[in-house]
Amino acid sequence: MNDGFVPPENSFAVSALKELRSSIAGRLVDLRRELDRLQAHLVHVDGVLRLYGLEPSEVPTKGRMPVRSAYFGRNELSRRCRDMLREKGSIRADDVTVQAMRDKGLDPENRKLRADFTRRILVSLHDLAKAGTVEKVGHGRGVRWTLIVGRDEIEP
Repeated sequence: MNDGFVPPENSFAVSALKELRSSIAGRLVDLRRELDRLQAHLVHVDGVLRLYGLEPSEVPTKGRMPVRSAYFGRNELSRRCRDMLREKGSIRADDVTVQAMRDKGLDPENRKLRADFTRRILVSLHDLAKAGTVEKVGHGRGVRWTLIVGRDEIEP
């Protein structure tokens, strides 16, 4: 068990770690307070909605909380998209989907899984577009994606 002794050569590191821990713990307290405040507001808004005969659970939540897929690791989808864009220059989301399914030993004819993969890849491509890395060319089913010139040296 540690008796609290800090060798002099580590005192700065330990002091910095204690300060960091204190800062993080304080931020958590603030966030919990904010969460409690927002939940209280939500209860009141839900009550008013019920007065008007509406069911609050039927109102869609804004924003998105992605549900991680068991098939893909962290940042794997955006990395796959960037790699294929570097290789081919221009891609469709379905190109990435089919390649990912084959790489993972899955059947690209499985429509349900293919639709899920395509949806996730499109979200990644839209995120890359927001970051200014890729450009959407066209609309609808024939939409293609290209790397923006000068941005292809991004980190994987």
